[in-house]
Amino acid sequence: MGYRERRVELIATRAAPHLEPGEQIQTGFIAQTGSLIFTARVWTIIVTDRAILVVRGGRAERFRRDVLLGAPTGMYHSIELDRAYRVHKQYFQEIAAADEALREMRSRDDSAPGDS
Repeated sequence: MGYRERRVELIATRAAPHLEPGEQIQTGFIAQTGSLIFTARVWTIIVTDRAILVVRGGRAERFRRDVLLGAPTGMYHSIELDRAYRVHKQYFQEIAAADEALREMRSRDDSAPGDS
């Protein structure tokens, strides 16, 4: 199993206890808060079709799925949820995938029959 597959498995394992029935993982990545080695805290952010989950230590906070995470640049990208999370560039593909999935969900909602 390669590095990418292990990352996907890690995200799925951390997300599993916090998912609602039928909820689907779209992507996930690791983020940090704090600025120094001794003050940095690591979080797992899981993006589903219903929510953004921030997981740490077996606990999860759920946030609305209507948040675009933004186009990442530089070495670290900042995401604002309940606080500022910094995401290393190795996860920029996952951030882009999360935003693309949200845009697709919005376009499906806009084209749903019966909307007037």
